[in-house]
Amino acid sequence: MNALSPEFELPPFAILEALGPAQVAEAMVASFARLGARPDRLGNAHALALRSIGMAPTEPLALAGQAVARDIDDGVGAGVASGYHNPQHFLEVMLSALYLARLARLDVRRSARVVTAGLIHDFHHDGSRGSSAPFRLELLAWQKAAPYLRHAMVDAGVCDGLEALVLATEPRAGAPYARACWMHHRGAGPAAQRGASLPRQIERLAADGELAADAVLLAEADVLPSIGLTLSHANTLQARLAAEWGTTFGHEDKLQFIDRMVGDTVVSQFFIPNVQRLRHSYARDA
Repeated sequence: MNALSPEFELPPFAILEALGPAQVAEAMVASFARLGARPDRLGNAHALALRSIGMAPTEPLALAGQAVARDIDDGVGAGVASGYHNPQHFLEVMLSALYLARLARLDVRRSARVVTAGLIHDFHHDGSRGSSAPFRLELLAWQKAAPYLRHAMVDAGVCDGLEALVLATEPRAGAPYARACWMHHRGAGPAAQRGASLPRQIERLAADGELAADAVLLAEADVLPSIGLTLSHANTLQARLAAEWGTTFGHEDKLQFIDRMVGDTVVSQFFIPNVQRLRHSYARDA
């Protein structure tokens, strides 16, 4: 697919001012389906994402991301094939991060960082729930991704930032800490306190305002394709998670998840009307 492909003219690769949240959501879900149907879905989508923001494919970060993406496409660290945490989820988080980065008008460096963090944030996920051992899955993802970055000679500072971003996708403690750091950097809250359960590496968010903002963006890019961008997308995601956990979920479960996540949304406000419509649909049918 070349740089003039129609894919680049639509979300998540482009911002079209004429499109409202519902139209953007439809375009993104359609893109997820098209790109996800390819055998090289992550390698192709990652290359397209970096090309769309202007990063050369020869940059160390691009080379490392491509190596990870190719291995996932080949089944290495690809999560739970019949569940939720699988290459399709990696793709959807990566492209949601791309669109949020465009909305936030991030530069090439920061955009590439959140896109790559979206790619690797669940690398080697084993399908277990992370709540029993906070940060276990995020630390595993980073442990498995770090050799690719070192092999591509990615700058140590970039690696440190990526590690903090991946840790910020841990929903119970990592994402709240990222939000607290971001609020403090904006002068809207006290300094964030790192609890004993948080890895030391996540403290980088307290010292770097840009990194904290990008961590919040990535955490919300992880949430968007967990809630769902459209009703059919949301239903599919719920079924995949139920299969992965070997349980069943009803409309009340989805409502509780939406309410918990929406209350924490600070970066992806553009999509709140979609989430509200989803909530109305689930509440009506509950």
